[in-house]
Amino acid sequence: METDFYLSKVLIPLPVDETAPTIRIKGPEKISVAVGTKYTDDGVDAYDDRTETIVETNNTVDINTIGDYTITYTATDEHGNSSTATRLVSVVQPTGTIFLTFDDGPGPFTNTLLDILKKYNVPATFFVTGAGDDSLIKREFDEGHAIALHSYTHNYSYIYSSVANYYEDLANIQNRVTRITGQPSNLIRFPGGSSNTVSTRYDGRSHIMSFLTQDVLSHGYYYFDWNVNSGDADTASTSDAVYSNVINGLKVGGDSVVLQHDIKGYSVDAVERIIQYALEHGFIFSKLDNTSFSARHGVNN
Repeated sequence: METDFYLSKVLIPLPVDETAPTIRIKGPEKISVAVGTKYTDDGVDAYDDRTETIVETNNTVDINTIGDYTITYTATDEHGNSSTATRLVSVVQPTGTIFLTFDDGPGPFTNTLLDILKKYNVPATFFVTGAGDDSLIKREFDEGHAIALHSYTHNYSYIYSSVANYYEDLANIQNRVTRITGQPSNLIRFPGGSSNTVSTRYDGRSHIMSFLTQDVLSHGYYYFDWNVNSGDADTASTSDAVYSNVINGLKVGGDSVVLQHDIKGYSVDAVERIIQYALEHGFIFSKLDNTSFSARHGVNN
């Protein structure tokens, strides 16, 4: 006896989608911008595991009027589930301008630093050397930072033994930067700063710094020292010490040219907290150019 089997189709309803999309603010949730400047919002990332997500942004920032503004982001999926996030933008009379500068790189911590700067949309200036991979300088340049010249060798005994050696070293780092970025740089920082005295060990007491600080200007270069020292090349050996030195050294109502080294991991570790403090207290960030405050020291040789 044969038996026929019939398979019936049973429709099982899908569970009702009651889960709202995930929404995450890109960049800082609180930010201060100077009145009258341009503000570009970083937006949000939104994700829903079942349907497409539409994000609407209510941006009320009036960059020309001092005050606090809330940007609201609403992410809605195809089933009407919504989630929101907000960012507080304070339009302020700036407390001061901070120029973050990093010497001696690129190095093993440069990518980490660039990730932090990108997260907060903060520009910086890199005084580069012959060290590190070319791709790091290329990334610095591509992400809008200023590429400046420090030294190819960073060998004091060679650089400061003669004017000819100094310029040969400068030409070598200039060639590297031009090859990588396609653009020469006329921004420089002397190894040890213009006030260094280590040069007296190698220049035969010829007062090489007194000559170079004037001569580089006649060749179209602009040199920069600093007026806020993180101490990461001296006594500061922890991120807490670097953070404290920088924060305590910031110039309220003026320009702060901050010296750090991106070859020091603990110094890079302090940068995010420095940025957060600065943004919360009304400072703005900029990169150096040939019109910027140079923070030049007194020449001692």
